Parts: sequence; structure tokens; C-alpha cells
Amino acid sequence: MAKEKRLKIALIGYGAISQMLFEVFREKKPPIDIVGVLVRKGRVAETQKKVGKKVAVVDTLKALLKLEPDVVVEAASQQAVREWGETILKKGFDFMVIATGAYGDRALWKKHLKAAEKGGARLRLPSGAIAGLDGLLAMRLGKLEKVKYISIKPPHAWTGTPAETEFDLPSIKEPTVIFRGKPADAGRLYPKNANLAVTVALCGAGLDHTEIELVADPTLPPGTNASKLEVVADSGELKLERLGRAMPDNPKTGVLTALTMADDLLKIVRHSDW
Repeated sequence: MAKEKRLKIALIGYGAISQMLFEVFREKKPPIDIVGVLVRKGRVAETQKKVGKKVAVVDTLKALLKLEPDVVVEAASQQAVREWGETILKKGFDFMVIATGAYGDRALWKKHLKAAEKGGARLRLPSGAIAGLDGLLAMRLGKLEKVKYISIKPPHAWTGTPAETEFDLPSIKEPTVIFRGKPADAGRLYPKNANLAVTVALCGAGLDHTEIELVADPTLPPGTNASKLEVVADSGELKLERLGRAMPDNPKTGVLTALTMADDLLKIVRHSDW
């Protein structure tokens, strides 16, 4: 009997998203192996205890790529995308990016597309904590007249962002728009909160023709965040609202973010010869 072919993935970062990917694959038991995790220097021993001996924990990209993963999954930061993305793609490794706010930099986006083409690799952008991008992708084949994305999180989720200096976050009593502008600025100023602003732009009307609002809303149910997607096109209109659970230890990130990454990886093994 032929040995089962398994998808090998390597993770950059071991925060809430990576930990949930471990949990999902442990529960679902797909033909997917997490072969390695890249962490900052000084975190190797601590992380190794958490993931067990079967997973290599390393502190350099070179060591991670030596594990020969089929997909390198960024679950860390925009900085990781900027620092390592080009090398990963040029060397022929598929690269999944969730910190898509980095691609508000058009030059970086073009550089990574070129690197992927040169390396024969795929740049994978999961949908993140939103739904409706399939509709947006189809509608852009016609004429898009308006694309607006609204990210809604409790006031404390905006701690450590420019909103903290412009607003008294703990005193906000009603939904308050803390940012209104373009996707690239949202992704740059709110790198842990607004990556989806750039994802929506790349899937739709582009960086210059997508409207973004970031909202601090103390009326949200505890432990949740929300989003809205509004699209007007010659093919019709799309209005979508989502209420999702936030990561228990990270209110800036929704649980759905990790689940869409897991689903994208599961699609590889479902719809191929894996």
C-alpha cells in the first residue's frame, strides 16, 4: 500500500493564531504535519516545551526552510512579511500571509508577486476574519462603484494604536469612528487590527478606491468583534455583517482568522493528490 502523502507546513510565530492551528489539526487529524515553528531568539526552549519534540523550533529562517515545508505560514506580523517573504517565495516555497497590511506598500506587493513567479511558488492570502470576499471577487469582473470595509472592535482592542492618543478609549460610551481613510494607511497605522483593510482592497477595487472605517464600539457583546462589507457594482449590491468571537488572549484578532487559514490549508489536501 502506498504511503499517504502529507502536506508539510512551517509556521512563523507561535502566538494565538499558531496555537489554534495546532489545535484544529490535532482535532481534525488531516494529512497535514506542522514540521517547524520560527520564533524570536530566546523563545526556542519555551516554545519547544509547548509544541513537543516532534516539531522543530528554530530561530532563523534558514533553519526553518531546511525542514522543506510545502507551505510557510506567516502568523506573526507585517514585519515578518517584509523581512522574509521575498526569500521564501524566491526559493520556491509557497507563502501564506495573514498580515496583509504589509501589502499596502505597492512596491512590496509587486516584489513578492515577482519573487513568487521567479521561484514557481504561490502567494496565498486567506480571507481572515471576514466573509463575502468570494462575492467581491466575482463582482470586480464587472464594474465596482463602491467598496467599503468597516472593522468594529471594543475600545480596549485599540489600545497601543494611534487611537489611544486621539481618544480616551476607556471613556467611549457609544460606537465611535476612530479612523476613516484608505486601506494602506489603515494597515500601516493599525498593523495588528486592520490587515483586512488591505485584503479587501486587493480582492476588490484596489488601494485607491476602497473606503475604510475603524470603529471602537463598547456595545459589542463581551469577547466579540465585528465587521461590515458594503459593495455596490453594476451586477448588484452586497451588504454583509459579521459578529465573531475574539481570541481569548488577543482581542485584536478574531478566532475566524485562524480558522480561515486552517481551511485554506485543508483545501490543498482536499482538492489535490495529497
